[in-house]
Amino acid sequence: MMIIKYKFNLICIGLIVFFSIGILWQWRFVFVERPTDLTAHIQVISRDEILGLNEETILVSETSTDPVGSTEEEIDEESAGVEVHAGLQNISVMAEFNLGVPFTSQAPERNWEQPWQDACEEAAILMLDAYYKGYGLSPLFAKEEILKLISWEKDLGWGGSINIEKIKQITEEYFGFEGRVKIISDPTVEQIKDYIRSGSPVLVVADGRILPNPYYTDGGPVYHAFVIRGFTETEFITNDPGINTGTNFIFPIGDVMNSVRDWNNGDVENGRRAILVIE
Repeated sequence: MMIIKYKFNLICIGLIVFFSIGILWQWRFVFVERPTDLTAHIQVISRDEILGLNEETILVSETSTDPVGSTEEEIDEESAGVEVHAGLQNISVMAEFNLGVPFTSQAPERNWEQPWQDACEEAAILMLDAYYKGYGLSPLFAKEEILKLISWEKDLGWGGSINIEKIKQITEEYFGFEGRVKIISDPTVEQIKDYIRSGSPVLVVADGRILPNPYYTDGGPVYHAFVIRGFTETEFITNDPGINTGTNFIFPIGDVMNSVRDWNNGDVENGRRAILVIE
């Protein structure tokens, strides 16, 4: 009897260890940042904190692989050098703002088959919702929320890529931001920077083939959505759901502005130039 009881206890302990490892694996991206060569390690700031700052304040920090866990440092000087990783080169830039927007890939479990191939819009909206409502995005939670949103869209007869007007409808009706969502046509760089300074991340719909992301396949997505969360002197800092390590991903400002295009029934190249913000 003692031997049987001993074996039973070993089996129970083994099962507990197995399931614990499985749970930690599902949540691994919540606790560990996985920077890429093009990841910008720049100070982040929350919405509540930024609303109380003077627009002249510049926020900087030392290079870090944990952008969410940093502590702001306010300085009165006009500029400050911050190391940013761009490709294989390290460059010194002027860091100004980087909002603490939670990140999820559009394929949270790294499965890039459908519906995940076309889920960038849903992932981008979910990141905005998490930012404004103050919750995190584990891979398992993000997967479930994206699937719920896709199901809601199907009930409306939608499918695949969705234009910015439908993104606005989702943000208002599904996520409850009625009266706060605004579409800006023909946006300027300064308009986008002003929204970031005020604590409002910007959702961009774009021709993904213009964006210089070396991790895209087949030349990049024909239509893409991502979130601008901050900026430096020459780059926009984004959450790009098109890759699994897209948090704090930097793009040159000019490339982002050239890429801005709405779905336009598949004729993205001639689509409307528009962005979306929650005020």
